[in-house]
Amino acid sequence: MEPNTMDLRRVRYFVEAAEDLHFGRAAKRMNIVQSALSQQIRRFEDELAIDLFDRNTHEIRLTEAGHYMLHECRILLEQADKTTRIAKEAIAGTRGRIGMAFVDNAICTLLPPLIRDYTRRYPDVELCLQTMNRSEQITALLDRRIDIGLLPGPVQIENMESKVFVSSPLVAVFPRGHVLASRPSIRLEDLTGEAFVLFPTSIQSRLLEIIIATCADAGFAPYVAQEAHHLHTVLALVGAGVGVTLVPPWVARARAMDIAFVPVENPTPTYDLVFVRRHDSTNIALKRLWTAATAKQCARTCGA
Repeated sequence: MEPNTMDLRRVRYFVEAAEDLHFGRAAKRMNIVQSALSQQIRRFEDELAIDLFDRNTHEIRLTEAGHYMLHECRILLEQADKTTRIAKEAIAGTRGRIGMAFVDNAICTLLPPLIRDYTRRYPDVELCLQTMNRSEQITALLDRRIDIGLLPGPVQIENMESKVFVSSPLVAVFPRGHVLASRPSIRLEDLTGEAFVLFPTSIQSRLLEIIIATCADAGFAPYVAQEAHHLHTVLALVGAGVGVTLVPPWVARARAMDIAFVPVENPTPTYDLVFVRRHDSTNIALKRLWTAATAKQCARTCGA
């Protein structure tokens, strides 16, 4: 008989009877009549063309083949039970895989608590994390290469659902020792004539767009002394004295460089990070992550 035609019910009957070596007790434990158990085991032997039991009027014993079959059937049942359990966990969303992308500034204090809490609660869900800029995430979501993205908003794309995770105006960043670094706050006009470290326009950064617009509202265009593709590089260059910049305040909580963060007095456009997923996603684990992200959202203005 081909393995894929094996009746698991009969396998279970055989294992119960083989472990007890008493059809009556095994039948009672399985809540069936002894004749039904005996019949199913006989059919199992017929399908296998193997005698599994040596029967006589006094006792039943496993044949040599029966001993081997008992070992293999136990493994088969364990695997079947494991497969059923995994399937149920996947349906419940407690097991699975989530492809998640985020812009690099999100890893600065925002994402770690969410990821830590989620993985502690759902250790059997694999989170596949990667950094992508805004346009890369949108393309990856459309192509189904990721399940969820955390990217600058707003995002209004057909068949996509978005939710604001954090929203805040920007703060200024100076190298320590800069004349403005020790102030409790500044006005944007104070940055007129300062050298800036910014992202290149080629990466279509939403943060860059807001910085340019913010400076324009203050009556000047920033002089760009240096460009960098990644936030940690921008901050490192500021710390090296190359220039100043503007960042969302959650970046200021990761105080690891020789830089100072100073609040801006002027009302400025907010920089939003939003979670985005496809409407038609059937990933139950993703739905649980979405709920967890909603519970942790800080869509109100985030102080530095």
